[in-house]
Amino acid sequence: MTLARRQLLKSLVAASLVPAIGRIDRIRPLPQPRRLRGLGGEPDWLAVRDLFPLAPDWTHLSSFLFVSHPKPVADAIDHFRKKLDSDAMWIEIQAFTDTEGHPFTVAKQALANYVGGASSEICLTANTTTALAMAYHGLRIRPDQEIVTTEHDHYSHHESIRYAAARSGCGVRYITLFDTPARADPAEIADRIARAITPKTRAVGVTWVQSSTGIKLPLERIAEVVARANRARLGADRCLLIVDGVHGFANQDVDVARTGVDFFASGAHKWLFAPRGTGFLWGKADAWPELRPTIPSFDWETINTTFGVWADRKDLPPTQAGFVSPGGFVAYEHVFAIPAAVELHRTIGRDKIAARIAELNAAFREGAAKIPGLTLHTPRDPALSGGISCFEIRGMAPGQIVAQLAQKKIRTTTSPYKVSYARVSAGIMNKPEEIELVLREIRALAA
Repeated sequence: MTLARRQLLKSLVAASLVPAIGRIDRIRPLPQPRRLRGLGGEPDWLAVRDLFPLAPDWTHLSSFLFVSHPKPVADAIDHFRKKLDSDAMWIEIQAFTDTEGHPFTVAKQALANYVGGASSEICLTANTTTALAMAYHGLRIRPDQEIVTTEHDHYSHHESIRYAAARSGCGVRYITLFDTPARADPAEIADRIARAITPKTRAVGVTWVQSSTGIKLPLERIAEVVARANRARLGADRCLLIVDGVHGFANQDVDVARTGVDFFASGAHKWLFAPRGTGFLWGKADAWPELRPTIPSFDWETINTTFGVWADRKDLPPTQAGFVSPGGFVAYEHVFAIPAAVELHRTIGRDKIAARIAELNAAFREGAAKIPGLTLHTPRDPALSGGISCFEIRGMAPGQIVAQLAQKKIRTTTSPYKVSYARVSAGIMNKPEEIELVLREIRALAA
C-alpha cells in the first residue's frame, strides 16, 4: 500500500473517532405516511394529494416538469440536513464506516430496486441531462462509426450526442419514427429503427416517452431490433441502445432493467418525486466497459479503486457504473432522501400509480379528441401514450393557450421544441374533476 493510500485511511479512521456535535443516530426508517390506503387496500388519492404542498387554489397539470416534494421526502431531506449541519464530519463518517447505515449505498439500492437491476449498475447523477452526457461523452466510439437518434428527441439528448460527436469525429444521423404522431404504430417505429441501423451504428438514442409529442415508444420492440443487429457483432462494434427515460420512469409499471435497453438515463425529481437535483444512469453490467469515465468519481462504493489507481498512477480496470458517477460534493441530504420517494411509491403501489396516471391522462385525451378545433397529437392508444398529452388549438399559439389557462389558475406547459404544442399532464396529485375543469376551459378557448 502506498503512503498516500495509508494517509487516506488514517484520516478516515481519525474522522470516525471525532465526537459528534449532539447526537447523530444511525439511519433508521422514517415514519411512513398514514391513510394512503383505504380499508379495501385501494389508494386514498385525497390523502396522497395532501402530501404535496402545492398551492390549493391552482390546478396543477404540469407537475411532471419539476417536483413538489411530498411530505415523506421533505421530512427525509430535513432529517439528513440536520445531521450534516450538526456535524460536517458526518459525511466522511457515513461514507467510510459502518456506524451510520451507509445512506449512499441505500440510495443506490433503492433506485436499483425500482428499475429491477443491481446497485452496482447505478451511476448517480444530478439529472437526466448529466446522465445522457455521461453516456455519450464516455462512449468508446471511432471516427468511422455513427450514432443514430431521432428527430423527436429533447435538446439535452441531441446536444449530448452532438458534443460527443464533435470530440470523437463520429457521424450522427437523425431519423423520424412516424409521420403523424397521433397515428404512430409500434411495428412501424421498430421497423424504421431496424432499417436505420447499419454496420457503422455504434449507438441508437431514443426517448421512452417523448415530451415533444407524448408518444410512449415500444422499448422492448426497439431493444429486440438492436439485439438482432448485434448478433454478428463483438466488443467495440456492438450497437448500444441508450434511452432518455425520464417521462416513463416512475409512471409506468415496468422493470426497466428487463426491457433489453443498454443504458437508461433519468432524473428522479420528476415522476418519482425524489429530491430536486437527483437522477441516475442505469446500465447493463456488460455495457459499462463500453464507456469511459468523464468526471472524476466520488462514488463511495468504488472510491477504493478509483483513489487507488490515482495514487499508484495505474490505469482503471474495465469501467463500472461507479466510475462514471460525476464527483464533487453535492446536496447529500437530497441524495440520501431518494429512498423516501421510492418507499412512498411502494406504499401506494407502483401498479396503482401507473394505473391512476393512465386513467387521468386517458380521460383528458378522450375529452380533448372531441373538441372542435383542437388537434390532439398524442395517441389515445395506452400502449403508445404515457402521462403527457400534446395538443394545439386552431388559431392559437401554444403560449397563448398556456397563458389563457393560467388566467383561470390552471398550470399547463408548452413543449420546448422547434415545433411546439401545449401540454397537459396529470399525476397522482390530481383529481378527475380537475381533468373535467381543464377540458371545460379548453372547450371555451376553442369555441
